[in-house]
Amino acid sequence: MAKSVTYTNGCMPLELNSTSVRWYFDSDVGRRLAGQANVALSSGTQTHSSSTAISSSPTEVATTNNDFVYVKNTGSTDVLVTLDNSNYLIKLSQDESFASEISTSANVKVKTASGNSTIETFVGT
Repeated sequence: MAKSVTYTNGCMPLELNSTSVRWYFDSDVGRRLAGQANVALSSGTQTHSSSTAISSSPTEVATTNNDFVYVKNTGSTDVLVTLDNSNYLIKLSQDESFASEISTSANVKVKTASGNSTIETFVGT
């Protein structure tokens, strides 16, 4: 039987009123956005790391031929994530995470803008 990863994600769209310091549910959306995915792992290999130290130098999380990646920032410094080895388009603040089925050609790396942080990772192949 082939192994797979089932994950659920969600976000709660919020807006900040210009006269307040409090966040409110986004009136244009008005609800929580959520979804679930089942990712079949081509070889059934799973790798978990509960604490990896990172710095402003790129650290490889998932090389090519991976099917799924999960990254959580367990440190206090923002973490930047790239899926293509060059464009760091995902920013994870403390306790935020990113999970996705990825292309087998993706090359996932993380780094901080400056300073050090720690991450938790889970990769499935």
